[in-house]
Amino acid sequence: MIAPETIIDGRYRVLSRLGSGGMADVYLAEDQLLGRQVAVKVLHHHFAEDQEFVERFRREASSAAGLSHPNIVAIFDRGEWDGTYYIAMEYVAGRSLKTIVRERGALEPAAAIDIVVQILRAARFAHRRGVIHRDLKPHNVILDEEGRARVTDFGIARAGASDMTLTGSIMGTAQYLSPEQAQGHMVSAASDLYSVGVILYELLTGAVPFEGETAVAIAFKQVSAEPLPPSALRPGLPASLDAVVLRALAKDPAQRYADADELIAALEHERQALPALSGATATTLADGHIHRAHPPAQPPPRVGAGSLLLAQPDTGRYEIESGAPPPTGRRRLGRVLAWTLPALLVIAAAAVALVLTQQSAGGMVSVPSVVNEREQAALSALHSANLEPVASQAASPTVPSGSVISQSPLAGSNVKKGSRVQVVVSSGPASAPLINVSGQQSAQAVKLLHKAHYRTQTKLEASKTVPAGVVIGTQPPAETEVREGRLITLLVSSGPPPVRVPDVTGGSLEAAEATLANAELSLGKVSKRVSTTQSPGTVLAQSLAAGSSARAGEKVNLTVAQAPKQVTVPEVKGKSEAQASAALTKAGFKVQTQSRPSTEAAQVGSVLEQSPAGGARARKGTTVTIVLGAAVTPTTSTPTSTPTTTTTTTTTTTTPPAAAGE
Repeated sequence: MIAPETIIDGRYRVLSRLGSGGMADVYLAEDQLLGRQVAVKVLHHHFAEDQEFVERFRREASSAAGLSHPNIVAIFDRGEWDGTYYIAMEYVAGRSLKTIVRERGALEPAAAIDIVVQILRAARFAHRRGVIHRDLKPHNVILDEEGRARVTDFGIARAGASDMTLTGSIMGTAQYLSPEQAQGHMVSAASDLYSVGVILYELLTGAVPFEGETAVAIAFKQVSAEPLPPSALRPGLPASLDAVVLRALAKDPAQRYADADELIAALEHERQALPALSGATATTLADGHIHRAHPPAQPPPRVGAGSLLLAQPDTGRYEIESGAPPPTGRRRLGRVLAWTLPALLVIAAAAVALVLTQQSAGGMVSVPSVVNEREQAALSALHSANLEPVASQAASPTVPSGSVISQSPLAGSNVKKGSRVQVVVSSGPASAPLINVSGQQSAQAVKLLHKAHYRTQTKLEASKTVPAGVVIGTQPPAETEVREGRLITLLVSSGPPPVRVPDVTGGSLEAAEATLANAELSLGKVSKRVSTTQSPGTVLAQSLAAGSSARAGEKVNLTVAQAPKQVTVPEVKGKSEAQASAALTKAGFKVQTQSRPSTEAAQVGSVLEQSPAGGARARKGTTVTIVLGAAVTPTTSTPTSTPTTTTTTTTTTTTPPAAAGE
């Protein structure tokens, strides 16, 4: 619920809450941009999570925004706010037609016709533009302060005639649904005309054609049961008006009026044919109030010229207001006999029928079996057996809708003729708000739904917030009215969505940890490996291949470079090349050889220098350079003569010492 003074979408300041429905809450708000009051319909959040529904909501709001008509509540704006969606529409001060009927009962026929014609004009305007309301009912009709009917909620209509369902449930109120809507079939303008017929029926009689304990029971009757004529509930209504209402309520859309124009014409014809009293009373709409019509307890007396017949609001009786004195004497006696004689004849006929019934009741009959029979066939069989069937409805997940579940007395029982036989007719599977299993472990949720007589299937969805194996939600959502035996889809978390593994080799351990965190992965075990080519701390390898997929939060193990262990460099000066190389290699060093000429025979072939020096500490694998003495090769120089100077160069050749034993 949105608190007063909240600003919706930076523009609409909430003043108060006007009401709530199955799809949205409605608030009175001030448009701060234009300085006017508007009604803002805010979609319930669980619908806002259904992207298909949201797109339909947007499209239909756009279609309805083009409907500018005196009998249609205008839509000004739509948008997204606080994780949901809203529609801003014209605010109409007044009361819903449903409230008026609840408070005052049936209306005068002329007043009822006048209101319904206005509703039809609104529907006609929308139908011509391809918009079907789909949810016409007295709750969605407001009588403004001038008594004008204003149809609202075109914002949930659908442009075109294709079917629209909401998470598997038919939208609208069951009492006003057309048979095709109740069966989930395609909806057309004829569906709106059926709903208008229900509204007219209720305005004329104070009751809807079909009632039931559940929405499913009512929908069943919309499809299969025939309504009583309005005059059966309110004697005195013209038979021609009955015919208009019943044609609007035809089960087959093709048998209804062709369009709103044809139904308007039929109603206007009936309006003109109504008695003057109904017409006079029905004109008192200017102040926004409608007079209640009480069926008279007896036929109204005739009135003379210049007299006015007034209905007494509490008694249902009539009185005459006229300047002439009321009839007296023989004239009054004649009128009394004229009205009482038919009543006496009816009473006498009833008495005769009662006597005949009592005389025939003495016989006994056998109760036929009607279990599993269709309702009409069962009732006919009981009537044929001179029994009085009394039908009631009950939900059943096994017996088809419209078939008899049980009977009492049982088949074969011997009872008196005229006895009552109770038959229970299936209304199909029971419906109830779907239980909420969000947050339950998958197995527990399945168990709860099976216990509630639903079938289940599981669909995995990734979630960063819901642990794996836990139910995120259901399709249809919790609290949706669904029937027993319905297939419910459990949306079960598969854990966080997969992420792509980055390449962290070649960098430092700190940089690798930060990169993994950004990819929604975590650092696992860190192992070390001696490397003579990479700096210590450099990442050499990772447990998950770069570019592969992993679960969010999964650990990645890394291998980082470690410096080789330092050892003492052997002293090899004075040793032969072979001796020096062997000693250095054994200590874990690499050897690089250089030579340098030496005039001393003892130095030739021996290590003159080494780097690093012997006794120093160095890492294994370090290259140790050794310098070997090399003999000087004797060379002969040819004197060079110049015109001015003669130079003689003498080269001394050093003979290497003889090998031992020479």
